[in-house]
Amino acid sequence: MHEAIYEKLKEVARAKKLITYTDIGEKVGLRANDPQLWQLLDKINRQEHEQGRPLLSAVVVQKEGESQGAPGEGFFKLARELGVFHGDNRYIFWVSELNAVHNYWSSH
Repeated sequence: MHEAIYEKLKEVARAKKLITYTDIGEKVGLRANDPQLWQLLDKINRQEHEQGRPLLSAVVVQKEGESQGAPGEGFFKLARELGVFHGDNRYIFWVSELNAVHNYWSSH
């Protein structure tokens, strides 16, 4: 399951696009609000961080709600935990990380 999500995230990043939690969850039979999906994304991000790469799940955004079109709370919480997000402006951090993801994977 982890590998299927990882491959899909790389595909989205290479195309310089976004994908919703709903759509990525459907690829592996999980709902957007399933903690198992969030754990898989966290695991992928931790692995990417250990390899010196940007947080790949920056390409995953919410389909609706207050944070529509942006990552969920867990993305920012993990980014702080990993020491890559220090400021207060989530949008600026996310756009910067998203650009880094798109740039990295579009050339790999």
